[in-house]
Amino acid sequence: MKVTFVYPKFDKFLETYLELAEMPAIAATWSFRMPPAMGIPILINLLPKDFQWRIIDQNIETVDYDDDADLIAISFFTPQAAYAYEIGDEFRKRGKTVVMGGMHPSMMPQQTLLHCDCICIGEGDLLWPVILDDFMNGKLKKTYSNEIPPQPHEIVSPKPGIFDIEDKYDWHASLISITRGCPFGCEWCNVPIYQSNKIRLRPIDTVVKEIELLSGKEFYITDDMIMLNRPKIQRYMIELCERIKDFNVNMFLSCSPAMNTDPVFLDSIARGGAKSMYTVFASDPFSSRFYGRHPGIWQRTIDLVKQLEDRGIRFFGSFGVGFDTCMEDQFDLILEFCEKANIKTAEFFIATPFPNTPFWHRISEQNRFIETDWKKFNCANVVFKPKHTTEKQLRDGFVMLWREFFKNTNHEESLSTFHQKLDNILKSREYSQEVKDAVARGLSKKFEGRNTEVTSE
Repeated sequence: MKVTFVYPKFDKFLETYLELAEMPAIAATWSFRMPPAMGIPILINLLPKDFQWRIIDQNIETVDYDDDADLIAISFFTPQAAYAYEIGDEFRKRGKTVVMGGMHPSMMPQQTLLHCDCICIGEGDLLWPVILDDFMNGKLKKTYSNEIPPQPHEIVSPKPGIFDIEDKYDWHASLISITRGCPFGCEWCNVPIYQSNKIRLRPIDTVVKEIELLSGKEFYITDDMIMLNRPKIQRYMIELCERIKDFNVNMFLSCSPAMNTDPVFLDSIARGGAKSMYTVFASDPFSSRFYGRHPGIWQRTIDLVKQLEDRGIRFFGSFGVGFDTCMEDQFDLILEFCEKANIKTAEFFIATPFPNTPFWHRISEQNRFIETDWKKFNCANVVFKPKHTTEKQLRDGFVMLWREFFKNTNHEESLSTFHQKLDNILKSREYSQEVKDAVARGLSKKFEGRNTEVTSE
């Protein structure tokens, strides 16, 4: 039995804004190629031992439609949906059985079913073995979904090492999952819909063993719930960090600016190996007050940056623009904050309503969508009418943020945590020749500037 997993393409930021690819500091921010998300390695770990499998990452390689696999499994997010549908349609024309799953199919099952034979709705830990068994017995159903989400001990670890032998990727940081589910109904997020609104903490012994296997390596914890100020979570994380502190790992974390700032907690994650905190400013209540210049929230967030940086944890700010809670001054506000907090590492994204979220439903009910092409839903395009700016003002402000922040940024310092090399783009299979040419022009100008400086001395 052969299974081919396909990870569809998604349009990259630099492909949309070629003019910014000429700025080396901006291009460097996007210069690494990462392996596919966690879903596929989890499904591979659930395959029977006698199954053969392969992975096709359409971002860096061509899809082989003459593949001899018995089953094609496609896992994807919303920005990949249009490509996923094309792939599913083409394989089905050739008589292949196609299964689709992941975040987007779970949010848009009826549309997705038009392009596959079977859909997995929600978490696949318990469903994937059933799908395989039904397929082999000629009983494959159209839809599979969980009545009850997997319990903590039933959450499957991703198969380790499947990308280590590949020369396709630049950043081999592994992915670790600690929780599933979220009780907070932030309007932009679909995790409570996809994984239920109850937090499930995986057994700590299991997580420790996964991290121990990564000794001397980097890993990214995929859930931001672990950084929120909840007594049960704090106790769990403090114990986890104590147990992994001697594993010599670099830990990358993420959260909103509402994260737990307790000094004991922050000291603990620093000892555990935390090196970067990816902090997303979106439309959660805390971020909304930040964009509203709430004085207490503003100062707390400036203090948060210092608290992390003082512990050797790089604050990586990811600032969304275009949310209904963002006023006309949103662009100036972000730059002002970055200056006052001495932000060294940042990125910017355009608010995007993802399917079936409260944000999506509100924009739909107000008839504000201006774009239906899923390829545009990559947080780099304006897909709906913003509330406090025009579409053009939002796009121009977005571009201005990138230009102004990176105008005087030392990208080698900014990206030191990630060991990124700008010339990765020039040799990659992920970017178009147009992007590579733009990056090359930017590098040429950079070196010309250095030569001028040397000559003038």
